[in-house]
Amino acid sequence: MQNFDDVVSFICQSFLKKDEQLEMPRTIGETSLVDIDIVKRTARTIRRVGIITVAREYSSIVQEPPDPQLLRWTVRKRTSLDDNQQTFDWLHKGWILKEVRLKHDGKSVERIQYRMGYLLYVYLLNKQTDEHWDFLNQFTEYQSNAAQKMEQITYLHDERLLKLKDLALFLSGSLQWALNDLDEQHVFPANWSLIKRIKGLNFLLAFLMISSNKEIFDWKEIGAHYYPSIGGSKAFDAYKAEFLIILETISGNAPETLGMISGGQITSIYFAGDLEGKWSTYRAGPVHALTNISVSQDQYSTRATTLWLVENRAILTRMSAEPHFLQETNSLIICVDGHLRSAHKHFIRQLLLSSSIDQTILWSDYDEAGLQIAGEMFQSLRGHAIQHKWICPDHSIITNWLEYQQSMESLLQDMKSEQEIVLGVADDWRSWINH
Repeated sequence: MQNFDDVVSFICQSFLKKDEQLEMPRTIGETSLVDIDIVKRTARTIRRVGIITVAREYSSIVQEPPDPQLLRWTVRKRTSLDDNQQTFDWLHKGWILKEVRLKHDGKSVERIQYRMGYLLYVYLLNKQTDEHWDFLNQFTEYQSNAAQKMEQITYLHDERLLKLKDLALFLSGSLQWALNDLDEQHVFPANWSLIKRIKGLNFLLAFLMISSNKEIFDWKEIGAHYYPSIGGSKAFDAYKAEFLIILETISGNAPETLGMISGGQITSIYFAGDLEGKWSTYRAGPVHALTNISVSQDQYSTRATTLWLVENRAILTRMSAEPHFLQETNSLIICVDGHLRSAHKHFIRQLLLSSSIDQTILWSDYDEAGLQIAGEMFQSLRGHAIQHKWICPDHSIITNWLEYQQSMESLLQDMKSEQEIVLGVADDWRSWINH
């Protein structure tokens, strides 16, 4: 049986206001509930301001958990409940307590509300402690498993080792983390629970293991290889998209470039201009399309010296339709189609590394989303010594990202527009190239 003094201490610390204290009844009978007066003492007065009704006895062992609707109660929660059997049962068992606040006369009822009871407080506190130990055990199990697995990893070849280097370093670092370090890792979204973060680490380890020793593999093989039991292939399905984003963020590489040939999605990349790969060749003229799979398995280069990165298909189709423009200006145009995906980034990196591009012209909508896309396009070009140009709504050119960002943020306070509104004509496009 819980010590009733603990119950009284809980009430005093949680529910009493300034200068208030509990005044216990002189005798506590055999009834299941106890009424305790709340009195307010000042230098000259003592006034009864409320009544707390609580269960008289508490079992030291909770035989059954509280009803689900009580699990979200907190110490600060105040609520009105119907005067029915369920409310009485909760009160009788100690899950809740009843707080009556009196008017200034000390007799008339001002309001009746129900608060978290001592038993519910202890139950949730113990549950939180149990969950902490459960998380700790799972995290320790991951660290122990990861330490063994990473010692056994051998790489197919130096190229794969280099691409997996950042991922391996991240996982090696995770072996030294405490549980609170895991909670503070900014690479994971802030709303991810500890259990999801641990699941994410297991996925990253599973990916490292299979990518290091298999040239190509399917999504389902990642879980099946890591969890050999039945159902292992589906182990990471619930968080597939999110986990792949984290993987790319940490490794700096798209999953397709690390051997995963089928993510279940095919992404199209629309472009116009000269392009050459091992198995395909494209000439300037109409709009062409590649896929994320072809980009990951081929190696493309271009004879173009000016690379255009545009947000919308309408710009791509209009510029490619201009007779001889692409050939005469030695231009290649890539449309990011409203969102810069990993396939676009990989394609752009390929071209910058294998071609003689000396300038990029970035052109996006003049709204918040367009500014974000402009930033993403710029990030995909980092590390390459080429000139950058941004097209402004008045057809002027800015060659510095921070200047363009500030200009757009100021502009967006007054107006928004799409690329098509300031499309211009071929002479304008040529002037931007020659700027």
